[in-house]
Amino acid sequence: MRVAALLGAALLLAGCGAGARTVTVTTTSTTTTTVERRQPTAAPGPQNATYFGQPVSVGKAGGGRYLLVLKPQFYLVGVTANTASAQQQGTTCAPLSCPGVDDDRLVLPAGSQSLTFVLPAKTTGTVLELVGSGGNRTARISGAQLAAVVGGATTPKLVEPLDSGIWLAVNVDTVTSFAQQFQP
Repeated sequence: MRVAALLGAALLLAGCGAGARTVTVTTTSTTTTTVERRQPTAAPGPQNATYFGQPVSVGKAGGGRYLLVLKPQFYLVGVTANTASAQQQGTTCAPLSCPGVDDDRLVLPAGSQSLTFVLPAKTTGTVLELVGSGGNRTARISGAQLAAVVGGATTPKLVEPLDSGIWLAVNVDTVTSFAQQFQP
């Protein structure tokens, strides 16, 4: 009887557990997000910028390239030039009423540090060449020829020295074109 009672109790306990059931449900959801990752094409910094100044030197860098050192300057015109000139003279005026500057431009130093750019030998630009007796024209020259002129070459014969300034179109650190500035 004891065995039957124990067996009955075991069945009773087993029956209590038979009605309860634990279910574990795992739900997996997938979310797709598109993230565009672009590789930088160049180092951070001004790209496709324009600089103006006096060329200080040009040295060979190898691989058909030169290093052009430029003393940067601000080439100001219009209201910007007029107000800067008034400030230099200690004159107070409303910006749109400031007297005009001589030759409609004002050139100011842009700091004391020279800037160095890579000048590919094949890059082209323009200089003002003296032709005939007093005539002039725009002449297209290469980066290699510009390097020679900055270094003291006498051809092409320029209307005025490059101290008048040159404009550089630059992509990051490399000159893509240049042009001599005429200063009357």
